[in-house]
Amino acid sequence: MKRIVLAGNAVTAEILHRYLDRDLRYSVAGLTVDDAYVDGGATFEAPVVGLSALPDRFTPQDVAIVMAMGYGAVNGHRRSMFERLKAMGYAIETYLHPQAMIHTAHPIGEGSVVLPGALVEPEVRVGANTMIWGNVTIAHHAVVGDHCWVASGAVVSGKASIGDQCFIGVNATIVNAVAVGAGTIVGGGALITRDVAPDTVHLARSAEKFRFGAQDYARHFGF
Repeated sequence: MKRIVLAGNAVTAEILHRYLDRDLRYSVAGLTVDDAYVDGGATFEAPVVGLSALPDRFTPQDVAIVMAMGYGAVNGHRRSMFERLKAMGYAIETYLHPQAMIHTAHPIGEGSVVLPGALVEPEVRVGANTMIWGNVTIAHHAVVGDHCWVASGAVVSGKASIGDQCFIGVNATIVNAVAVGAGTIVGGGALITRDVAPDTVHLARSAEKFRFGAQDYARHFGF
């Protein structure tokens, strides 16, 4: 059983802690965050240790790290922590949930996380420190870069490419062979049908309130 320290102490860490608690391959020994955030975040039974004190409490020879941070600063905070932990000599664990469906022969990148129900098809390439949430589809020959976040239900179609440090929102769709430039935000439900430049934002239009109330609508339209 491999001993793990989670990098993070907020919502993502809570979720990954629960998954790891039920995964017999791992044991969560603690959590680490920047020193200023030790007393914030959620409450855990395992100790939360400031990054400066981490080597004294958990040496690189004793534990591996699972990246359990959110997507703040368009994944910039995750990237910074990942790079600093590597510089300190820690191994960053690639966590593939047992119920993720991984069919590519290419290794998933160092420190990436793939959660239950995600489908990674043959010939897909996934970079380092990328979060692939539950029920995502990464279709054949697609490429997802380093330090990305692909939220639940998103579809990255065949031969599409996602640049480094992108955020792909819930139920967003990237169609076949489209390239998404690095540092781009694709909002929930957005449909990307052509190449998009780096460092751009693409949002789906929110559903507008209908002119009838729910009961009037049901009576009028037979809902």
